[in-house]
This record gives sequence, structure tokens and C-alpha cells, in this order.
Amino acid sequence: MSAPAVHALHGRRIAWPLVLQVAWKNVRLRYKSSLLGFVWTFLNPVIYLAIFLFIFSRAFEQVANYPVFALTGLILWTFFATTSAHVLGALVENAHVLRSLAVPPLVFPLAQLFAGLINLLFSLVPFALLLAAFGWRPQPVHLLALPTLVLFAVFVFGLSLALCTLNVYFRDIGLLWNALLPALFYITPIAYPPDLVPADLRWIAGLDPLYWYIGLFRTIVVDGLSPDAGTLVLVTALSTASLALGMVVYGSLRRGLIANY
Repeated sequence: MSAPAVHALHGRRIAWPLVLQVAWKNVRLRYKSSLLGFVWTFLNPVIYLAIFLFIFSRAFEQVANYPVFALTGLILWTFFATTSAHVLGALVENAHVLRSLAVPPLVFPLAQLFAGLINLLFSLVPFALLLAAFGWRPQPVHLLALPTLVLFAVFVFGLSLALCTLNVYFRDIGLLWNALLPALFYITPIAYPPDLVPADLRWIAGLDPLYWYIGLFRTIVVDGLSPDAGTLVLVTALSTASLALGMVVYGSLRRGLIANY
């Protein structure tokens, strides 16, 4: 790993208690003025699921237990979309703190990641209950979903950290990302089965990292199967490359952050 990345990852430069404190504060602030509060973490994907069932359930009758298929994709998509958006704005939104206090800038993107993970973990129980309502039953192999989520979180953080750092210098990055997210939602096989993509175009779908993470998650949770070694190596490589990219971009541009807030 490059020198900027190694310097950025130096353990003593990350105040982990502060990261967790800010993360919990972020969780509370997200729902502070909401009547339903944390319920929205669970309710938002459920609303999407209801729309999918209304529009697509008959169109994709070949998909066994379509509600479980769709919901497992929505769980990962919701984490990806919300966490990437919050991490992307973490440095700009906390510019006033970073100008006035000697706080490592990396604290705020990390805090947004942990806030997203807290939301995800809290929502897994109601998600499991909803899956069970559609006939899903837990099996020992489903425990493999947890390391899959960890790998996915690493991928999301690395990508989002790179965007977050660049967003300090080029504010159009945030606007561009918000425009790309809806397109990425439809490109990724969340509401539809991957084999619906024409065979000659599937290589394009394979360029989408979310395709592999969601596919791996569904193999474990929906099919109840252990993932193949090739897919595990691929998603591990994607997570490692994403984290390296994020830390290199952050480490290279960190010195100029304060001047550009």
C-alpha cells in the first residue's frame, strides 16, 4: 500500500471512542424530528418491497419466493445508498468542527459508516421476522451472511471515502453521486433476477460490484448454500481494492482539506 494510505491508516491517528460517540449521535440525529424514528430504517425497504410485489410479482413468477428474493437485495441496497450518501458529505458537513478543533478528519466518515452499521444491525431482527412471514427459515449456513456484510461494509466505506475526500475539492461530486444512485438501482438486479439480463450483456452487469455482493448474499440467505471460493475471492478483492482506493485518495489529499472546506 502506498505511503499516503499507510499514514492515513496509522492507528494512533484514529480516536475510536470518539468515532463511536459521533456514530451514535448520528444515529439519534437522523430520526430526531421523526414521529416513527428508527422504524424508518425498516419501513423504507418495506415500502419498496410492497411496490415490487405490486408491479413485478407476476412478471417474475419464475423466481422462487420473490418477496424473499427482493427483500434481500433491498437490505444491501438500502445500506449502500444511505451510508454512501452520509459518508460522502461527512467532511463538508463537519467543516466548522474541523476548522476549530484538532480532530482527525477521518473520524467523521468512519462515524457515518458505523452509524449505518448500527442501523443495519438493529434492522436485521425485523427483517428476519418479515422474511419468516414469507416462508424463510434460518439455517446454520445463514451465519455466513455476517462476514459477507462486513466485506460489503468495507467496500462501501472505501468507495465513499474516496468520494467524500474528492467532494471537499469538487462539490459537484455529491450532486453527481445523487444523480447516479437511481440509475445504479435499476442497473443492479435488485427487483429482477440476474438471468433476465441478455446473455451477451451480462458481462456489463458483472462490472457492477453490487451485482456480486448481492448475489453472494442471496446465495447464502435465499438459497441456503455456501458460496463458491471464486466468488469469495472476488468480493474480498473488491473490498480490499475499494478500501485501498479510499485510503490512498484520502491520504494524498488530506493536507489540503482544511483549506478547501
